[in-house]
Amino acid sequence: MHHVSPFMRRVAQLLPSSGRSSPVLDSIHFRSTCLDKGDEILGTGTRVKQVVTIGHGLAMRYRLLPDGSRQVIMFLTAGDICNPHIYPTVMDHGIAAVTQVRIDRFECESLIGLTNTVVGLNQALWTLAEEQNAIMRDHITSLGRSDAKARVLMLLKELATRLSSYEGREPSQVFIPVTQTLLADAIGLTHIHFNRIIGDMAKRGAIATSRGGITINSISTLEKLGAELIVAA
Repeated sequence: MHHVSPFMRRVAQLLPSSGRSSPVLDSIHFRSTCLDKGDEILGTGTRVKQVVTIGHGLAMRYRLLPDGSRQVIMFLTAGDICNPHIYPTVMDHGIAAVTQVRIDRFECESLIGLTNTVVGLNQALWTLAEEQNAIMRDHITSLGRSDAKARVLMLLKELATRLSSYEGREPSQVFIPVTQTLLADAIGLTHIHFNRIIGDMAKRGAIATSRGGITINSISTLEKLGAELIVAA
């Protein structure tokens, strides 16, 4: 079954009109693999010779700590690239499936070759990489400077915005299929502390919780709660 690659769709959106019309973008070959929740996509130390992207579902970047625990670095949504870049490399961190995922694999040589023929492709690929770097910078700043409530709000808003942008519209509700335990781990909170903050947000009508994740009832309500925190500070 042929799938449309969300990664190539995102790349095409960033190209100038002259590059977007290139027929080679539609013909580039990739191989898809489906993985279950919790499966390893790329392990630390893996020598990567392909460009691995998220075709469907949710994944995470993580680092294993000396005590055996795991620190989530960021979440990856459909269209995101798992490698640091399109060149062969050795992973210094891991990628794992948070939900059932489909991964799309492209040959590095194919994409590198296209950068010489498709106008604006190299810049588009760097732009996508920089978008991920910006998310990680925001994450680091949040961990270092924000209190617990602000960290929760920032993470939920980030995920809701990214998941809804993949759908191409702003839906009335956005479901984040991540457990509270994993979300708490991503921002350095205990599950109990995270649950307390989430409970307060649910009472305000901003979110609804379920066993499989969290539903954002309104991104604008999240933004309003964030503004209230800034005023209170």
